[in-house]
Amino acid sequence: MLCYYIFHTILIINTSFKIKMPVFRLLKPAFISALVFTLPTMAVAQPKVVASIKPVHSLVASVMKGVAEPSLIVDGASSPHDFSLRPSQAKDLAAADVVFWIGPALETFLPKSLKTIASKAKNVALIESKGLVKFEFREGATFEGHGDHGGHGGHDDHDKHDDHDKHDDHDKHDDHAKHDDHDKHDDHAKHDDHGHGSHAVDPHIFLDPVNAQKMVKTIEKTLSKADPENAAKYAANAKALRSELDHLTHETEEELEALKDARFIVFHDAYRYFEERFGIEATGSITLNPETSPGVSRIKEIRTTLDKTKVSCVFSEPQFPTKLVDTVIADTKAKKETLDPLGATLEPGTGLYGKLITNMAASFKNCLGS
Repeated sequence: MLCYYIFHTILIINTSFKIKMPVFRLLKPAFISALVFTLPTMAVAQPKVVASIKPVHSLVASVMKGVAEPSLIVDGASSPHDFSLRPSQAKDLAAADVVFWIGPALETFLPKSLKTIASKAKNVALIESKGLVKFEFREGATFEGHGDHGGHGGHDDHDKHDDHDKHDDHDKHDDHAKHDDHDKHDDHAKHDDHGHGSHAVDPHIFLDPVNAQKMVKTIEKTLSKADPENAAKYAANAKALRSELDHLTHETEEELEALKDARFIVFHDAYRYFEERFGIEATGSITLNPETSPGVSRIKEIRTTLDKTKVSCVFSEPQFPTKLVDTVIADTKAKKETLDPLGATLEPGTGLYGKLITNMAASFKNCLGS
């Protein structure tokens, strides 16, 4: 269409001036050649895309590979619960056409900025992706009564998938798919414990690679609608990525097979999706809200659990001081290891998500495997 208008304009100019300016006939070939070589640079610009946290950024970057690079908001070892935007990040949000994030229960700093700074952008909360398996936060310092893995321990149906997108039915089991309404409420952002209230949906959906596949489908559809000229590229990238995630799932299952009876305590309840997917089970968490120190009674309950059970490892996180973990394991036989659920120590990019899952599996194996 652009070529039509350019050559139509040339024709009009030539007709108008062919008597008075016959020299234009000599210039026309050169003029047309210049326009032809200029056309590739006049293509429609790709959408400006922003991703909230590193795991989301990695998935988006993989789908956009060969087209453009998304911007990242929460970089380094920052926590999405109390993050403060820098001017450069606010500028990226203001210029964004699409913003991908998990939802208000995780990136608690972001809802207000999306309504003000990024009001013109397409706001995509990936926790609303179709077909996700979802869980509620577990209550109490110890997770008694949550040890049935919600029917996910073996994942027999999931293990047979060559293309998880074809198995929409598996997302309906144990009524987890019925919690979609939770994700549409802004109430999560109002919980004193960043959405860690009773019956709040755990937003760490990305720690299950099968959920990540569903997120990839949402990312692909969104980008293809925003940039139809590159839809085929997004589709091809998404298909390749889903295959990689399938392989990652099977590899991790084999890696952690021997740890199904191991017991451990995590810093906060952020790992249920990983646990349920790969058949391992946390005994409890040191804190309910990672931004707030636990009370004396909670620490006492954790210490009692360490004494009475076969908990062999307590996990810290790189975003938070390890003093609490040291206090909990003092004078016990439990070991200390680090879990990095957000990729705080990893370089952002297409390879981050795979490394995130692989590194978490290695941390579990290093601490629980001996």
